Amino acid sequence: METTRPLLEVRHLSIGVRRGKETFAAVDDISFFIEEGEILGLVGESGCGKSLTCLSIPALLAPGIERLGGTVLFRGRDLAALSQKELSRLRGGEISFIFQEPAASLNPLHRVGRQIAEVLELHGLGDKKKRRAEVLDIMERLGLPEPENLYRAWPHELSGGMCQRVMIAIAAISRPTLLLADEPATALDTASQSRILELLQKINRDFGAAVLFVSHDLGLVSRICRRTLVMYAGKIVETGNTGDVFSRPAHPYTQSLMEAIPRRDRKGKPLAQIPGRVPPIEEPRRGCPFAPRCPAAESRCAAAFPEPLNLGGGHWVYCVNL
Repeated sequence: METTRPLLEVRHLSIGVRRGKETFAAVDDISFFIEEGEILGLVGESGCGKSLTCLSIPALLAPGIERLGGTVLFRGRDLAALSQKELSRLRGGEISFIFQEPAASLNPLHRVGRQIAEVLELHGLGDKKKRRAEVLDIMERLGLPEPENLYRAWPHELSGGMCQRVMIAIAAISRPTLLLADEPATALDTASQSRILELLQKINRDFGAAVLFVSHDLGLVSRICRRTLVMYAGKIVETGNTGDVFSRPAHPYTQSLMEAIPRRDRKGKPLAQIPGRVPPIEEPRRGCPFAPRCPAAESRCAAAFPEPLNLGGGHWVYCVNL
């Protein structure tokens, strides 16, 4: 019986960052997949490699950062084997990206409507009149207020939340199959965060786009993601259905993240903190990278990174102390 392969497969991906004459692994031998039409969460503290993982998929890594190994397959095609022309056609087409800082991503010299329409123009879709109609249509579909006025607006006239909603419209106008959302709700107020999540869910539901939702906010991830990957210091340490990972966290790092979430039953009490810090990539790493901060660490934790342990139901953890 033929099985359907995932939309995206990342196999043994490693990403290096150059520091002077040396290259250090910021993402170290990670593997995961995204199914057609699902929303997958990728969580962890700042500096864990989430953004680099996201940027590496459409080959958007900055100079000085390179893929050291591994394979990224999109619909079974190895993206590293594609020409620049083929990659350019894929980016902004089947694969779209939402960056962390929307105000910095929008061109202050061009009106909002033109910037959304530019995606269609770059891919040779429609004439100017048709592109304008498409822009207004996507604004209406996504529930952006007063599309005609927004079309003519300048980026500096918009709030941070509205800038992010415009960025989502830019990402959605090509009806992508995969949407990479890198901290799309960071630094926004609660109401704006909710609107961003609603937009991502709408794109997922109405257009059938799969979404990789990168965030350090576990509360946001729990609201929209079917599965979640937990990343620490360039390694995936736990993965599974979001409900299982958050209700029954198995890795000490995931447990620590969950304990640090503010809760009503702990009102007035100090927030739990994870002692120490995420190690910089220049520090030598052996075994489990969380061992120096882990309250349950043993000497064997520093010997080698553990093999995955199957907890059932698609829930996996990389830890020797279970």
